Amino acid sequence: MLDLNGDMLPDLQTANGMHLKRPPVGRPAGQSITLGADIIKRSLVAQAGAEVIIYEDPTELMATGTGGEPLLVEKPTYFVTIESAPFATVANGLEVGVSSLPISRAKIFVDDGLGQGPKTGTLTYMVRYEFTRAYMKSYPDFTDQIMHSFTQGLADTADALLLGAIAAGTPQPAVNDVAQPNLPLQAFSLGDAAAKNVRFDELRALIGTNAAGAAVGQDGVLRASGVRGELTPAIAPTIVGAFSRAAIMIRSSVDVYAERVSVNPLSGSMAVTAVAALQPLTPDLSRFWTAA
Repeated sequence: MLDLNGDMLPDLQTANGMHLKRPPVGRPAGQSITLGADIIKRSLVAQAGAEVIIYEDPTELMATGTGGEPLLVEKPTYFVTIESAPFATVANGLEVGVSSLPISRAKIFVDDGLGQGPKTGTLTYMVRYEFTRAYMKSYPDFTDQIMHSFTQGLADTADALLLGAIAAGTPQPAVNDVAQPNLPLQAFSLGDAAAKNVRFDELRALIGTNAAGAAVGQDGVLRASGVRGELTPAIAPTIVGAFSRAAIMIRSSVDVYAERVSVNPLSGSMAVTAVAALQPLTPDLSRFWTAA
C-alpha cells in the first residue's frame, strides 16, 4: 500500500553519487518530497491552476443508541467554487429580485469498501509490469525507478482524465447537486472571458495534439489564442480556461501487488501491478473554452 500523502519519493541519487536518475525540474538538492507532492509538481493541470486533491477517505464514528454498535459513516466531501454575489441597485419601494446562488460543487466519491467496485464518478486505473529477475538485477535502484514511473504516470492520468471531462463538456452536479446537461465548449474570446469575470492572469491554455490556435511568439513563449500555454498529449483540442474552477481527485492509497509469475529458476519472472482511483471534479465549465 502506497500512501501518497505520507510516503516519500525515493532519493534520486545514491549515497556514493554513482547513479543519478532524471530529477524533476526545479528540485533543490537534498530535498525530500512526498509521492503526492511529486504528482502535483509533474501535473500540467496543476501547473495551470487546477486543484489536485490527494484524498484520504474520511469516516466518522457514530453511535447507534445507548446499547448499539458504533458505525463508521462516510462523511460527504465536496470540491466547491464560489463566484461574486450579483449586487444591484433597487429603487425605493421595490423588492429585490432573487438571484441564483453563485456556488457550484461536485461531490467526491470513493470506493464503497464492499467489493462492489467504485461508486459513480470514481474511475479505477491500473498498470502492470512484468520482468525477469536478471533484468531487475541489471538496473541499480530498480524499485525506485518504478516508483518514479508511478508518480509520473499518475500525473499524466490525472491530466488526461480532467482534460477529457472538460473537453466533453460534462459538468458534475453544479447547482444544488442537480446534474446539468452536457454543453459543448464554445470558441474562446477575450470578451467571453471578461463577461465571466475571469482575470487574464487566471487563463491558461493546454494545447492538444491538433495544436489548434497555438503559436510560438518572437519572445519564445508558447501561446494559444494569445494565452500562455503548454503542450499535452492527453487530448486533441486546445482548452483555454480558468483551471482553478476544476479539480482532480486521486485517492491517497494506491495498492501495489508484487507476485512471482514464473517458477522457472532460469527466468524467475515477476509482475508488479498498481491500482489507483481518480475522479474529475468539474462543477463549473462556464469558464472553459476551446481555441479555434
